[in-house]
Amino acid sequence: MLPSTRGAFQAVRPSTHLLLRPASHILPKATVCLHNHIRPLISSLAPRAIPIAGVNEPTISPANAAYFSGNPAYFVLLLRLNALIRAHSLPMQDANVYASLQGSLPTWMSLKQFRLTETMYKDLVHKLNVLYAVPGESFKLSLNILLQEYVRPGQDLTPPARPIETLDEFGRAFARGSRKTATAQAWVVRGSGDVYVNGLHLADYFGEVAHREVVVRPFEVARALGSYNVWAVVQGGGHGGQADAVAVAVARALAIHDPSLETVFKQIGLTNIDTRQVERKKTGQPKARKKNTWLKR
Repeated sequence: MLPSTRGAFQAVRPSTHLLLRPASHILPKATVCLHNHIRPLISSLAPRAIPIAGVNEPTISPANAAYFSGNPAYFVLLLRLNALIRAHSLPMQDANVYASLQGSLPTWMSLKQFRLTETMYKDLVHKLNVLYAVPGESFKLSLNILLQEYVRPGQDLTPPARPIETLDEFGRAFARGSRKTATAQAWVVRGSGDVYVNGLHLADYFGEVAHREVVVRPFEVARALGSYNVWAVVQGGGHGGQADAVAVAVARALAIHDPSLETVFKQIGLTNIDTRQVERKKTGQPKARKKNTWLKR
């Protein structure tokens, strides 16, 4: 049988009062005085259970179960919107409810203002649009007060009517376009098919054939090659971004001349601004995503 080591441990282990007492022989005198001054303050702030005869302490519990979620404000709002949607007997996930109001929907707060993920933000905006499309004036007043809280600051719940763009007194259509850091303005008028960019002919300004094809693509889709003259002013970016910016401006101007082309251009994507940007280079890396070769030694 092994001998007991209890006494040996007791001999080596220091006593409890020595552990709690500041080591005066190691610490400076000022540090010891500061420690002795703060110790009673800390002990007075420590929570203590004070029993009261005949009185049970109330259990503190949150008012809403969303308190235990990662974003209680979002989930409380979501539960509130879901209850209103069910109260008006509206479909929860059907976007066709507000499809007819696509051009006149409010501008809700942005993703950064809500501080949500993209999926959560899309779900929240969908429910706000569903409630905005509730028919009946009796419900509109109370709903509008609620929905106005989530409209982007500085804007109204009911957006102003979009002005109808028309030709000017000279028969010109004006439009803007952009791509990456390039911005373009274009004036399109009926003519013989001359295209000028920053005062130079299209062939002189864009040396690459691919860039010239991008600029004239709206005319090819509209089957209007040689029917319009274009005067474009573009700045910023390289020739690739400038060609895309001019193409967007030309497509939008052609849609002003012939409104029936707007749906076709939108489906193809000619009038939509491509907001993609080149990802920045990261510090310590050769490129935006490329990493240095890892070596063990």
